[in-house]
Amino acid sequence: MKILMVLDKEFPPDERVEKEAITLVQAGHSVSIATYTLNGREPIENKDGYTIYRRKISRLMFKSSAAILLHPFYFLYWKRYLTSLFTQERYDAIHIHDLPLAKTGYYIAQKYKCKLVCDQHEFYSNWIVRTKHYTNLCGRLILRPFSYWKPYEKKYLKRADLVITVAEPLREIYINRVGISPDKIITVPNTPSFGNFNIDKVDSEIIERYSGRFVLFYAGGFDHLRGIDFILKALARLKNEIKEIVFLLAGKENRAFDLKSLIQEYHVKDVTELAGFVPIEKLSSYVAASNVCLFVPRADNLEINNTIVTKIYQYAAMGKPIIVSEAKKMKEFVESNQIGFSVPYGNIEELCRIIKEIHGNPGIADSVKLKAVNIARDNMWEITSKPLTESYLKLISQYYA
Repeated sequence: MKILMVLDKEFPPDERVEKEAITLVQAGHSVSIATYTLNGREPIENKDGYTIYRRKISRLMFKSSAAILLHPFYFLYWKRYLTSLFTQERYDAIHIHDLPLAKTGYYIAQKYKCKLVCDQHEFYSNWIVRTKHYTNLCGRLILRPFSYWKPYEKKYLKRADLVITVAEPLREIYINRVGISPDKIITVPNTPSFGNFNIDKVDSEIIERYSGRFVLFYAGGFDHLRGIDFILKALARLKNEIKEIVFLLAGKENRAFDLKSLIQEYHVKDVTELAGFVPIEKLSSYVAASNVCLFVPRADNLEINNTIVTKIYQYAAMGKPIIVSEAKKMKEFVESNQIGFSVPYGNIEELCRIIKEIHGNPGIADSVKLKAVNIARDNMWEITSKPLTESYLKLISQYYA
């Protein structure tokens, strides 16, 4: 099939989109990705067997995406953009990444008689209302009351030919609450690729850089939903008991989240290091250099309790002890496989106790490494992405029927 993927953000990087594109190309499909650029990146780029199309977007248009359901401007931008691509090229499927552009994808699918794939990286209607721009004063008064994400989600996902979700419990929620037909929705977990997360492929320079330190590690976005403040509070206590401790963070900071101010507030600047954005091919080396890997968000919503985020699989692939919050699926994963620990969000005493236990008992890390690497073999992209390629084979048969 000729597939046009649509991503309303700068690309690259987006590990999941890249993995899907490469996997589909390897399965014999032709893949293009439509994205935008704020900074004048190349309008057309060939990469790893697929083509990236970029169209310039203004700062004002970019910012308007936060209120996408309240006015038509952002939809119109994408409608014109995608129409121009379909005018130049005939595509058999339009593959929309995340919920916001599902409406535009449906319009294009109807107009050009192609298949519509809606790829849900998040349980969007549950996630968006907890973000900063929906919980600040403006968001509570204007955005949230008039942004009807649940009806939008139901309307357009039910019209898709294929819906992709990241976890089986979310698939069940979409079936039971949204009304998606079970034969039209699949689960493709966001697991790491063996090519990038392999204990035999690490940068010795990065390993050496943190030699002699006791490294707590977090990878991912920096925002108020990730539990980073919880770790910083524990770090303020631990730095007096573990002299060689350092909290290493790799990722991008959300504009609405002031991490540096929190670091100052908790007096942990001397034991905190920000690595910034780390390319996926280097991320495994930072995990390998760490002693404990963490993800401890609040467990107060459907999505966080029914998913296992990709960083958990990444940590496991490198055989590291993992500490999670009480979020249901992640807690079950690390505890049942005996590769980590669960701490209720906000319980600083318990988080400190577990970290000190791992620090004082090297046998814990040795035991976790043996179990985690074995478990990771069954949770690599090369295995878990099979439903993606199988579903596209079904779409081919439907398309040419």
